[in-house]
Amino acid sequence: MPEVTVVLSGMSNMEQLKENIHTFTEDKPLDEKEMGELLSIAGEMLEKNILPCTACRYCVSHCPKGLNIPELLELYNEDSFTGGGFIAPMALMAVPEEKQPSACIGCRSCEAVCPQQIKISQAMGDFAKKMEK
Repeated sequence: MPEVTVVLSGMSNMEQLKENIHTFTEDKPLDEKEMGELLSIAGEMLEKNILPCTACRYCVSHCPKGLNIPELLELYNEDSFTGGGFIAPMALMAVPEEKQPSACIGCRSCEAVCPQQIKISQAMGDFAKKMEK
């Protein structure tokens, strides 16, 4: 695809490696309809401040509070994308208080290793405030 210059593909087993090789063996660009759909979804995500977390988990080992940051960011994104539905608040009810977004101390250790350069501490603070309502 001429529009793609870099692909970050986390792989953890041989099957995933084979899938990636197969996917990129054929150089088939998106057609006009596919490109339009992709741009439409990307536009929606940008409008709703969806965070580009790839769940690489580099941040997790750097969090002194042991927060499951990718899971929390996924819930943050779900809440943002749906405009404040019920899934994120309900899912957070199963998360112990000491592992909630409000437990983030804002040290930013996680941000130093985030390949997506996400402002994680800011997102945790914003998410905690949203969930208080």
